[in-house]
Amino acid sequence: MTHPASLTTVPTQSDMMTRHGITEVPVAYFHYGDFRYTNLRDALAQAERDTNRGVTRAPR
Repeated sequence: MTHPASLTTVPTQSDMMTRHGITEVPVAYFHYGDFRYTNLRDALAQAERDTNRGVTRAPR
């Protein structure tokens, strides 16, 4: 005898995203030294602060 629960399909990640209206978008990262930023303005602000203090960070 087959149990009814064994006939249930497991929703995929895509199914669950669609069900809840969740979308996926690519994210741009800006690397400065050992740090990662999602906002270019923040990366530039840190670079300017470092420049004004005479700090040099090696590129990744």
